[in-house]
Amino acid sequence: MQQRGEKVRWGAFWSLVVIQSMNSLNEKGVQFLLIALGIWMGTTLQYPLSVLIVLPFVLFSPLGGWWADRYCRTRLLQQMVLLQVVALAGMCIGLFLHNLSLSVGSFTIFCVQAMFFSPAKKGLVKDMVGTRHIGFASGILEISSMLMLLVGQIAALGIVYALLARLGEDAGWEAAAWPCVVCTVAAVGVYVLSLFLPCYEPEGKEPFRWSLLWEHLSQLRLLWNDRVLRYSEVGIGYFWFIAGAMMLIALQMAQDAQGDSEQGAHFMQVLGQQRDSALLIAWISGGSVLGGALTSVLCGKRIDTRLTLAGGVGMTLSCLALVFLPYGATAFYAALMCAGFSAAGYLVPLNALLQDHADDDKRGDVIAAGNLVDCALGIGAVLVQGGMRAAGMSPQMQCAALAITSALVTLYLRRAIQRG
Repeated sequence: MQQRGEKVRWGAFWSLVVIQSMNSLNEKGVQFLLIALGIWMGTTLQYPLSVLIVLPFVLFSPLGGWWADRYCRTRLLQQMVLLQVVALAGMCIGLFLHNLSLSVGSFTIFCVQAMFFSPAKKGLVKDMVGTRHIGFASGILEISSMLMLLVGQIAALGIVYALLARLGEDAGWEAAAWPCVVCTVAAVGVYVLSLFLPCYEPEGKEPFRWSLLWEHLSQLRLLWNDRVLRYSEVGIGYFWFIAGAMMLIALQMAQDAQGDSEQGAHFMQVLGQQRDSALLIAWISGGSVLGGALTSVLCGKRIDTRLTLAGGVGMTLSCLALVFLPYGATAFYAALMCAGFSAAGYLVPLNALLQDHADDDKRGDVIAAGNLVDCALGIGAVLVQGGMRAAGMSPQMQCAALAITSALVTLYLRRAIQRG
């Protein structure tokens, strides 16, 4: 077992970045392979698959946090990467056998491993780099995950579209199966890489108890009772709220610009529209990657919460600009990129602060509780944006609402941070 604080292990950290990047790429990639398959089959899978991704975080977050504190986080991460290989292999078998139930069931296993993977991954960051470099390290971890989620989404739709055009429109199962094989082979390589990560002695001593299956409120109390953890998670949770809402608003803008697909439209046309919408989201995500990279460098030696406040102001102004800019104009795309840029800059210091301030023996619990809040607010973003759309609010008016909420959250964080 390695000792914490013995020295900064940059080699191990960059290996961790590769491992979690491939986990994010595979997660979003196979999700959208199934979505594309659903379009080909004439069924809607995006909503149930989206629920499957967040459901394990809602159901099992106390257990995931306890496990990451009680046992070696490196061993837990290795076990989850191996389970990912098993889940992806099951998906491949299901797709080649034309068995949708087996494919979706295997994806469910993938989502469960992602929940246990998250607190282990984030908990290892401070073990590897210490307090001094955690701002830079946690920022790199976040932006690499964002980038791979984007790449997985766009690549999956684009590859299925290209394979259908090449193999013929009757080859829907094969068009989804072969990219899944590539993901499985990559996951095997990632598992081998994970075996070289250093191990650290676990800090947690609490024994297992069945109440871990329903102790969500106890975990949330860890966040609420500590002022720094509380305002950090309020800010982080709002990031996932506005990120989810902005993605949906952008998709609505694209749909309004393209016009609704006619009932019974050819599936290649629908799939092409999905692919084009994903490219629009790339403007936001591209800005997030740039903003996260810059903020990670600026937080290289200390956590600078002033960057969070600057990012909050940037989010407010970007959302306000989208109220007045015409869709498709150069300035419109620039505003989308600025929104993503500001949001990532806002997130990085808060993430680092949460991970650094949590006690070593409770870090897994704190991260798991934060994941629960993030997922709840991500679901809230879907409900709020859907409600605004159902109420007849235009995308521009929805952006105005987000500008107001961003300003209020930024003011709250400014006041909390000034109190020290």
